[in-house]
Amino acid sequence: MTAHVEHAVAGPDAREPRETVLVLDYPGRRPEAPVTALGLDGMVPLLTDPLPAAGTGPAYAALLDDGPGPLLAYCAASAIAVRLARRSGRPRPLVLLDPMPTTDDDVARAYADAVAQVPGADEPPVPVGELPAAPEPFLAAVREDLTRRARTALRAQGLGDDTIAGPVAHFARQHVSYLAYLLAARGALPREPVGPMLQVLSRDHPDHRDWLPDGELTTLRVDSDRAGLTAHASTRTGVVSFLSATTRRHRT
Repeated sequence: MTAHVEHAVAGPDAREPRETVLVLDYPGRRPEAPVTALGLDGMVPLLTDPLPAAGTGPAYAALLDDGPGPLLAYCAASAIAVRLARRSGRPRPLVLLDPMPTTDDDVARAYADAVAQVPGADEPPVPVGELPAAPEPFLAAVREDLTRRARTALRAQGLGDDTIAGPVAHFARQHVSYLAYLLAARGALPREPVGPMLQVLSRDHPDHRDWLPDGELTTLRVDSDRAGLTAHASTRTGVVSFLSATTRRHRT
C-alpha cells in the first residue's frame, strides 16, 4: 500500500542537508529549467558523458556511477531513479520532479526527429514496433541507420570520409544515447518500496502516484508552470524540508 500525503512539506526550520544529492536529469536542451536550478549544495549529476547506451531500466542503472544519498530526478528520469534505489538494496529518499513514464510513442517520435534532421534520406527507418521485445538490437540497428543516413548526406555535399567521420559518429551517438534513456525509462516500475518519496508537481502536471512504487509518498503541488518548476522558490523549500526530515530520520 502507498501512504500518501498531499501538502506542502516546507517548514520554518527546514535546513539544507549537508550531504551528496545525486541528480538524474537528461543533459539535452529543453525549455524547462534544469534540476540544478534548485541550487542545493552537494548536487552531483549522474547523467554525464559518456551516457549509458543500455536499452532497459535495470541495465541502464547498472552503468551509472551511483553512490549513497538521496536521488533527485526530473520527468522520465524518475524511472531510472527508482531502478537505482532498488538496486542499492536500502531505503533512500527520492525526489521526483514532474515524474512521467515514457511510452513507445515517445521513443518513436525521438527516432523520427533524428531521421528528419538528415536531408534527402529516402530509406525506411528501423521498425519501431520491434523495440518492446528487443531494445538492444533496436538501438544497434538505429545507430547503423543514423550513421548511414548522415554519412550519405555529407558525402552528397562533396565531403570526404576523413572529414565526416567525427560529425557522423557524434550525430549517431547523441541520438542513440537519448533513445537509450527513453527506453530505460519506459514501462512499469517495481512495486516494492524503495524509500520515502516526494513527488513535486507543477500546476497542470498529472499525478502519477499509481505508476510509482508502493511505500511512503508525499505530494507537493507547486503553483508554477512546468518550465519554471525546478527554479520556483516553493519547490526548493519543499525539497529541502523533505530531505532534511528524511536525513534526520535515517540517522536516528
